Amino acid sequence: MLIDVPDWSTRHNYWHHSNPRSKDRAKTIYEKAHVRPLIDAAYKVLKTESFSSVEKTAARMTLDRLKANRSSANMEAGRAVQTATDLHLVPDEFETTLSLSEATETAVRDLKHYSPKDYNASVLDNDRARQDKYLDELPMVIEHAVLGLKEAMRLDNRIIGEIDLIDTLPGNAVPHFTKPDYGRRGDLKTKWSRMSSSSKSGWTAGSLPRSLTGMFDLNNVYQAAGFWALNGHQPPFLVYANATDYRIFDQSNCPELRDDYLHDVVADISLFHKTTENILRAARTKDELLGLVSPDWNAIYWSEPPTYLEEAKKMWGVN
Repeated sequence: MLIDVPDWSTRHNYWHHSNPRSKDRAKTIYEKAHVRPLIDAAYKVLKTESFSSVEKTAARMTLDRLKANRSSANMEAGRAVQTATDLHLVPDEFETTLSLSEATETAVRDLKHYSPKDYNASVLDNDRARQDKYLDELPMVIEHAVLGLKEAMRLDNRIIGEIDLIDTLPGNAVPHFTKPDYGRRGDLKTKWSRMSSSSKSGWTAGSLPRSLTGMFDLNNVYQAAGFWALNGHQPPFLVYANATDYRIFDQSNCPELRDDYLHDVVADISLFHKTTENILRAARTKDELLGLVSPDWNAIYWSEPPTYLEEAKKMWGVN
């Protein structure tokens, strides 16, 4: 779908909105207006032979400064699970899927190839320990994710994997963009063990939510509301899986995923986006744009590598 994005948005490299609860407005704008254009330009330099060795070195430094060390064992383990569930559940172009054991082997291999964050010794030790723990848990999490997804989509004629949904929400000029993992309406969430000084093993099991009223789980409701708004109001579902079980939330057991609640959530998302659009209209330059928003440096979504944070604080004039 081709959508005409207004000039006052594209001049800031702001091509679409996303889930407003995934991070604060300041970080969303910073990443879209500053980080992503620099990363895209760096990749272009590295892929183009005509650029000099000096320019290519500068491009690598940009990627090291703004992209390196931004993943985590937790994130990579979640991606590995979805790789396995895709391979096992979603037919390829030849209408074939892998067995559960074959799909799991691929996921384990992917997680083994992950290089833990290493910007200091403590971070490296922590992320490496998580990687090792999650490698142990991975086959069981995959098994429960598959069971949960099969149950959630038991009435579907065909299992569809991740797709892009993009369109404007009511009252907005810039489109909202989201990517349901499965069935055009559902998402898979994984829960992993956490380090615990009070446990003999040093770990406590990752628990499944009993409702979607908590702060982080409500973030997922807002994500699902985006699916619902852009897919013709198909009933959404969320599947949570850990090493011991799975839990499905849908309209039959979760008030936060029912149409009336989702309608109100979409209205809230649209209002948030409208405020962002007013900010984009008002700013002529990137400096003006960043000057209209204020980061919450203590929020979890600003837990970033030092080089990334240094650049952000420099852009806002924070020493």
